Amino acid sequence: MQLVELSREAHSELKINPDLAEASAARQHLIPIVASEFRKAATQYPIVFAKNPETGRFAPYVLNGLEPEENLFWSGTKMDVAYVPLNIRRRPFFVGMADTSSGASDNVLCIDIESSCITASGQKSIVDADGSDSPYLKEILSILGRLVDGQQRTSSFINTALSLDLLCPIVLDIVLEDGKPLHVEGLYSIDEDRFRSLDKNKVEMLWNEGLLELIYSVIVSTGQLSNLIRLRNERESLKRAWRGNEN
Repeated sequence: MQLVELSREAHSELKINPDLAEASAARQHLIPIVASEFRKAATQYPIVFAKNPETGRFAPYVLNGLEPEENLFWSGTKMDVAYVPLNIRRRPFFVGMADTSSGASDNVLCIDIESSCITASGQKSIVDADGSDSPYLKEILSILGRLVDGQQRTSSFINTALSLDLLCPIVLDIVLEDGKPLHVEGLYSIDEDRFRSLDKNKVEMLWNEGLLELIYSVIVSTGQLSNLIRLRNERESLKRAWRGNEN
């Protein structure tokens, strides 16, 4: 990956195939999301929390696989889901930080010039013939805006969940249909027992701050774990059938 600040002039000839953005998640078992995505994500994926290994801070993710570098939703050509997270759809664009003359930092639009999405056969341009932002770039800017704007609410949710002791580690001990055991740890979810024991004032506070729906989304999403296990069993079954045909 090589991020550079986007220049409408210097990068005007770049062609991008946005369909290839999903390929970047082919081996990504955790994809970061923001709070505004919880409701849609909960219908597809388990929503989990994990600590940043460098900062120790929690962040929310959708879980795509039961092992590192496993994405059970990757079909080989695309993410086989109705909802693809914003952090995948915005690639190869990123938000960077640049120092201003006043010493403050501003968000700047960056592009990964080594991304496989940039290809001569790409259908999308960054700018139109008149030099204005293309509809594609405007869509990307909207996605990045939602990610940036969503950071504050997401952080507020996590801070509140921590203050109420609502995050708890989850450990999954799974036995696949072929008898293979899987042990998944290092992830966190909402402690339902702790949540149910909250007094009325705290629940009212969660409601007033618009955080109650986020908690329910996380709780509901845990039902998607069974879907991940089903997908993993199906994948293992296909592997066995393929090996049998080889023999």
